[in-house]
This record gives sequence, C-alpha cells and structure tokens, in this order.
Amino acid sequence: MTAALLALSGLAWLLSWPPIDLWPMSFLWAALLIRAVLGARNLWWMGFVCLLVYSLCWAWLLRWVIEVSGPGYPVMAIYSAVWMVLFVMVYRRLAVHGFLASLPQSVTAPVIWLAIEYLRAEIVLGAWPWYLAGMPLVHWPVLAQIADLGGVWMVGLLVMSTGTALGQWMMPDAGNRRPIVSTVVASVALILSVAYGYWRMLPVDSPELGRYLLVQTNLPQDNKIGWSFAQQQEDLPAFMEMTRQGLQESGGAQLVIWPETTVPGPGFDPDNAEFFDRYQEAARFLKHWPEQLWRFVHSIETPMLVGTNTWSGSVTIEREGDQGWFVPEFQYNSATLLMPGGSVSSYHKVFPTPFGERLPWIDSWPWLRDQLLELGARGMSLSLDPGPYQGNISLNQNEMETVLATPICFEATVPSVTRSLIRQGGGSTDLLVNLSNDGWFGSVDGGRLQHALASRFRCIEWRQPMLRVANTGQTAWYDSCGREMATLPARTAGTLMATPQGDGRRTLYGIIGNTIPIVCLITMALSFVLGFRREQHS
Repeated sequence: MTAALLALSGLAWLLSWPPIDLWPMSFLWAALLIRAVLGARNLWWMGFVCLLVYSLCWAWLLRWVIEVSGPGYPVMAIYSAVWMVLFVMVYRRLAVHGFLASLPQSVTAPVIWLAIEYLRAEIVLGAWPWYLAGMPLVHWPVLAQIADLGGVWMVGLLVMSTGTALGQWMMPDAGNRRPIVSTVVASVALILSVAYGYWRMLPVDSPELGRYLLVQTNLPQDNKIGWSFAQQQEDLPAFMEMTRQGLQESGGAQLVIWPETTVPGPGFDPDNAEFFDRYQEAARFLKHWPEQLWRFVHSIETPMLVGTNTWSGSVTIEREGDQGWFVPEFQYNSATLLMPGGSVSSYHKVFPTPFGERLPWIDSWPWLRDQLLELGARGMSLSLDPGPYQGNISLNQNEMETVLATPICFEATVPSVTRSLIRQGGGSTDLLVNLSNDGWFGSVDGGRLQHALASRFRCIEWRQPMLRVANTGQTAWYDSCGREMATLPARTAGTLMATPQGDGRRTLYGIIGNTIPIVCLITMALSFVLGFRREQHS
C-alpha cells in the first residue's frame, strides 16, 4: 500500500508541473504523500520507495540536463529526491510519533515541509529554488496572491496544509479519529486566501510604464562556449534586422530588450577602451560586436537593454607556445543599458548560477574543480565572478524616469536575491526585467516553462510587473498579480510589444522577506532538541 500511494503521489506531482500544469494536483500529491507517511509500517522501506519514486520523477523533469552534463544528470535527480525523503522521515519522527504529535497535522506538516524546502531552495549548495510546492498555484492567481504576505513560501504552506487534511481523511480509521481540527485549520486558511486574493486582484489605478519591444532569439546554448565568429556574422545582423522590423511594425518603443549573453565580446565598460586601443589589431574581433551594436543603437534612436559579458579590472595576456589570449581580471554576466546619446549603465549578476556559472564550495579547491569540470562539464569554465552591486538601472526618457530591477536568468527564481536587488536600490523600482538564456533546456519546453513559472512569483511578492526576455523562450510579460499578459512560442525567434502597468502598492513580504521559512526552520530544529531531551528523561 505504501509503495502504491507514493507512486500515485509522484504521478500527481509530475502532472502539476509544466508543460501539463494541472495545478489542482498540487493538493492531491501532498495528500497522497501524507497518507503514505501516516500509514507506513516500516519507516526505512517508506524512505527507500520515496527515494526511488521521486528520483524517477525528478529524472523526467530534469532530462534536459543530459545534454549539459551527462554524469551530473543522475546526481542532480537523486539529490533533488533526497529532500523529499528527508521530509517524510522528519515528519514521521516529529509529527507522528514525536514531540509535535499533539498538534494539528495541518500545522505541523506544513512547518516541517517549509523548513526543509527552504534549506534546499536557498541554503544548501548555493540554491535550488525550483519546483517549490506552491508554484503551480500561480495558474489560479487568486490563490497565489498571499505571496505578497510571505512570499512563495506562504503559498506552499497553503498547499501542504490542505493536502495534509485531505491525507488524514484518506486513512481507513478517519471516521473514528475525525481530523476535525486539521480540516478546520486548512479550510479557514483556504477561505481567507481566496478572499485575500480577490481583494488584491482588484484593478489598480496606475499609469502605463511605457512601450517595450522584447526580442526573443533562438540560439542553441553552446553560444556561451562555442559561438564562432562566422556564425555570429549571421546571427547578430539577423537580430538587428528583427529588432528594426519590430520597431517599425509596432510604431516604436521606449526600450528594446535583448536576452542574456546575446552580444559577444568583452562588453561595454569604457575603462577597457585604453587596453583595446593598445592592442588594436589583436583585439579587433573582441570589440567588433560592441562597436556594431553601438552603431545600431544610434541608427534606431532607441535605448537598448542587452545581455552581454563584461570584462572588468586589468586585462593580461596568457601564452602557451605560439598561442596567446586575453584574460580579464573579472568577468561578469551583465545587463547593459545603451542610450543613443552614448551613456552606458550596467547591472552585473551578483549571484552566478550554482553549477551553471560557478561551483559552490568546490571553487576553493582548484585541482578538484578542474577534475569535476573534465568529468561532468567539459568545455565549460564555470568561472564567472559575482558582480559588485552598483544600483538598479534607471531609464530616463522624455522627462520620465523608470527604475528597472534586472535579475539575470536564475536570479529571478531565488526570492532572496531579487529582494536584495530591490531593497539595495532603495525599494523604489518600477519594473522587473529578467534577461535569460534558456537554450539550456534544448527541446524540453517544460524546463523553460518552469523557469518562467518560478519567476512570476517575484511579481506578486513585490507588486511589480515583469518583462521576461529569454533566448529560445519563454519570452513574456506579466502583471503585478503574476498573470501572463502575452507570450511568444518557445524555440522561435520573434518580437513582442509589452505595455506594462505600474503598481504603487507595497507588500509585507518586501518588509519581512524570508522570515516565515526561517521561523519554520527554527521551529523544526527546536522540536528535535526538545524531543531528544524528553526521550533522555523518560
């Protein structure tokens, strides 16, 4: 019975995620999981089956990793499943036969779940905040609006509380135990969430923030490591022509936005001009595309926000035999605003993607780092530096200032990172702009849809619209309630005009941040300590 329940739970969990998106399954998989834990006779057998079932589920969702790192693929799937196993083991220990057994299960299960989910999402190994319990509910936005109170974590509590009450009623002796208290707690939480959601989704009287042309490119992911100059000569002019046509067809825009890492070369840092002047001939290929893009910006007379690498600090020359190459002191992943008048402002990614752009902890041991890259990510350096935070990007045009927070790629899925960017900028941003390169996902559109799904919660948490511009998709724009307003199909090149509306409301999450999952983590830790002491004295 336990194995069957866990298998059904895994299936329901899979169905709740993109591209299927059956969001009501979020409550069902949680209910089946709780029912399995409550009814399991053998704790270790339950843990083993849970690991097996959810490793297979994660393997299906993460199958795009095969093309990125074959050896890393099974490790990532098993690692992700281990967190589910940790939940069932800890829940069984604390909430069923332990210190918290006297409390309503629809309270204790969500607390334990959120504590463990927070460890995975924001603490251990850099961050892995994808496929969080509350995320599918953004497809019924009225339930997701409580995220402006406590973040996406608050929605996860709602899923687990409701699922736990349902799971208790699935027990054979539910008629005798009658989990009334759990049901009341979950029902009240659900009703209040719906009421709050309808209230927060009432129309807001705020002006439009302008017209933005979003340009979706369709390059394979290897443009980061193997984009030849010959191929660039075909791709970059095509992007420019697509942009020019998009502006003509739409009647112009306040800003043109290109995806992450679309412009090859060392970026637009004016401090590097002296170096390139000194090595004019040798560096001509490096500075070719930044110079071409500057000419393009002047020709269209429209500001552009583009994704590019940025070389910073001193640049040296390394040689091996007859070969030589330039090595910058620092290399950042950047979102750079180019104004037709010649001014430049950039945001440099402060949180390089763990295991995509850096190796958490492992970077401290160069030999081990080199061996792991040779084994699991040959051809990639994973050596981007975290950028210094220099403030949010301000777009000043026609006597109107629009302040942009520009989390790049994975950063928009980490709640604390986006919060840090907005708060360090004074909390007065108007618009979220997320540049991404989702060529990682190959033909697995579920991966790029999940990336966008996770990012949408930042809109609700901050009551700000978001423009998302991604290579291969999903390029879209969302309102301040996280609703999708328009999108482009995946794996096709195209343009999309976005006209986001501002939202001047402030949120509780903006003040308290991740306080709720931190409190859950502390509660779980104290429960272990108090339970252990009780056992020692019994």
